[in-house]
Amino acid sequence: MTCKTCGQAITFPNRQAYPMTERERSDVIERFRHIAETDSRVLASFVGGSLAAGTADAYSDIDIYFVVDPSEYDSFHSDVASLLNTFGPLVYFDRHNDFGFDLVLFMFKNNVKGELGLGTTQNLKNMHRGPFKVLVDKTGVMDNVEFPLPPPLTGKNLRDYVERQLRWYWYWYGQLLTSCARNHLWSAELSLSSMRGRAFNLLKLVYQPAHHPEGVRLEASIPAILQKELGATLAAFTADSFKASGDRLTKIVKREIQPLLLSTAAQYPAIYETAIMSKFAVG
Repeated sequence: MTCKTCGQAITFPNRQAYPMTERERSDVIERFRHIAETDSRVLASFVGGSLAAGTADAYSDIDIYFVVDPSEYDSFHSDVASLLNTFGPLVYFDRHNDFGFDLVLFMFKNNVKGELGLGTTQNLKNMHRGPFKVLVDKTGVMDNVEFPLPPPLTGKNLRDYVERQLRWYWYWYGQLLTSCARNHLWSAELSLSSMRGRAFNLLKLVYQPAHHPEGVRLEASIPAILQKELGATLAAFTADSFKASGDRLTKIVKREIQPLLLSTAAQYPAIYETAIMSKFAVG
């Protein structure tokens, strides 16, 4: 294949199986630990995620964090790419600040990948939630630090959350039916996916009421038999299939959330549902 603009040949790599080994992942963690220990700009380092929780498997990535001296933060942040390059060839590098601290995403040629969170003592408590394991602590900044998971929703907060999820569920159902009527099937797929996301949030509340829905994974939250039933809501690429999937998903949601509606006194948006379904003459 040749680029029409520059005339240069475009080549794509041959795919080869090269799974990451746990030894390679451990080596990268050790390199991070060494940097944290020897670089005077770093005050502390810790790991989170499955590596800290003891649930890591062969596919787990690295969630690691550096607490940096505030006066040296800009200097260290500028050096991150060059520091990671000393570990081995980088095939992916990006960063963002979407969560209130700098997060560096990386992947090496040997398939070891992960995220490096960067912060200071000023935003330390906002950098992570859940289990963690300290690797380095030079000055005691990690003493008595906790990263609690989001507390479970209760009372009015829970009721408002349930009602909001249901409103958005029906909003996206309306979008799904609109897209099907126009035969815009990719838009229908996006709408169905959004419906499913709202449904999953509600189902996690039903089966894991002691946890915030953002703090648990779906597969670990709901029974396997229900997961299999939800699998039947995956649609083929036709308007009729998307509509049938929406109908099946809605029947599951209505059945499963009844105890949640009773326990929270949340109002089901029946009038909204009727308006949407009548618009498209769906009985």
